[in-house]
Amino acid sequence: MKRIIYTFLAILVLLIGIAFAIQNKQVIELNYYFGLKWSGPLSLALLTSLAIGVMAGYLASLRMVMRMQRQLVQARKEIRQIEQEVINLRALPIKDVI
Repeated sequence: MKRIIYTFLAILVLLIGIAFAIQNKQVIELNYYFGLKWSGPLSLALLTSLAIGVMAGYLASLRMVMRMQRQLVQARKEIRQIEQEVINLRALPIKDVI
């Protein structure tokens, strides 16, 4: 079910992007540092800046995700160790103290 929803959303975003590109055919000129210039359609410039922003956000969150994955692996190791200790404790004979 999730795959169908994600496919539908991807197609919807693609159609909106195509409609956006068709509506924004104006040619713009971008001036960079050191006299560099680029001329191209507005839609391409905006979609490129969106892609760069998405990649920057992904890279910015990657450090936190990696740290959380390491913590998860460590927590799973601790859980396995504690479960083994519980199994060992249950195997100990119980002595009646009177």
